[in-house]
Amino acid sequence: MREGYSRMVRSVDRYVGSCICFIFTLFHTFRFQPRNRTIKNVLVIELVEMGASVMAYSSLAYIKKTIPEANIYCLCLESTKEPWKLLDNVPTENVIAIDNKSIPRFFVSLLTTLWMLRSKKIDMVIDYELFTRVSSIISFLIKTKFRAGFFGYTTGGLYRGNFLDVKCNYNQNLHIAKNLLALTKSALAEKPRYYNWDGPISNDEILVPTYVSDSALRAEVQKKLRAEFAEGTPFIAIAPTVGKMLPMRDYPKEQYVEVIKKLLTVFPRHNIVLVGMPAHSEVAEFIRAEVKNNRCFNFCGKTASLRELLELFLLADLLISNDSGNPHFAAMAGLKTVALFGPETPFMYGPLGKAVCLFEFFHTSPSITSFNHKNPPQAETDCLRSISPNRVVEAAQRLMEGKTEYRTVNNTIPYLL
Repeated sequence: MREGYSRMVRSVDRYVGSCICFIFTLFHTFRFQPRNRTIKNVLVIELVEMGASVMAYSSLAYIKKTIPEANIYCLCLESTKEPWKLLDNVPTENVIAIDNKSIPRFFVSLLTTLWMLRSKKIDMVIDYELFTRVSSIISFLIKTKFRAGFFGYTTGGLYRGNFLDVKCNYNQNLHIAKNLLALTKSALAEKPRYYNWDGPISNDEILVPTYVSDSALRAEVQKKLRAEFAEGTPFIAIAPTVGKMLPMRDYPKEQYVEVIKKLLTVFPRHNIVLVGMPAHSEVAEFIRAEVKNNRCFNFCGKTASLRELLELFLLADLLISNDSGNPHFAAMAGLKTVALFGPETPFMYGPLGKAVCLFEFFHTSPSITSFNHKNPPQAETDCLRSISPNRVVEAAQRLMEGKTEYRTVNNTIPYLL
């Protein structure tokens, strides 16, 4: 059902959205450019990705560095707002969420939000979405001096209007954190250039937000863990499923069973804690039942918030996860991570923390890209299945023993440094 809903949303975005963007482009041709380039109130738009707040952190820091008095707002969906509220450069009250529990509620909430944003006197809208039309349409409907976003230039099939005041070329060869920073630099430049940003983005400019522990929440998570096993027992966290929206990202659950069995042998003092949302419990329970070991626990749904999950990450020794928000949140907690990639590329979306990414370089990888609006051309590939349980366990061992370098693919090819 969720997959059908997702396909419908993509179709509406593609066909209806393109028509609306064309109409808005006609209106934009009659718009006069403001002479006053003073920018104080900046709104960034990022609707979909849970880990986007971590990837955008460097860009937000650049705004504050360039315009210290800037007041930054973030527009996101209700389902993705929690990560943005963890950032120290966006006031909690400035995180504005659109209700996305249903399509009717989305439109009602959107209209209310647009009306409210008009009172904020936004000077600059920066659309962090790559090629979705809905964010482009929203940026047009917000009263502002300037709009900035990614622009396809001569790239066919990605039309979303031509009403940006600052256009930045999306570079598929750069990490998404660098792309977002390039867009932000373009937006704030005195004289924006064609195909900008025309300059390097250094690794030193890429920052990772740090999660600050809350003692009360930490105690609550410890209490929940004590209900499962003895206090002080070290554990490895595993996030075994992304969910039903993008099942292609899931490492096969049968192989997770083999990974866990081997981990329990290699690390005889450690427990395994399967983490996720309540909807992920079915997969986790299958794995727990197949492992048949009382040191493997299904903890899905027992972290009541993202903050509780981060507290759990602070207590864990290692995270093993599919490509999802979890590796990015683990970076905020400083947790060592083995991230499993296949349908999307770690060279663009790899976590920024103490992570090693496993990736097999299939010709079908990546099959979920910004150029196909993350609409996979086939239901599944063998790119994740080809990552053997032995390789996952070996990567986990090297991380646990401090014998690896971080930010690498297969521990050999650096994807950011």
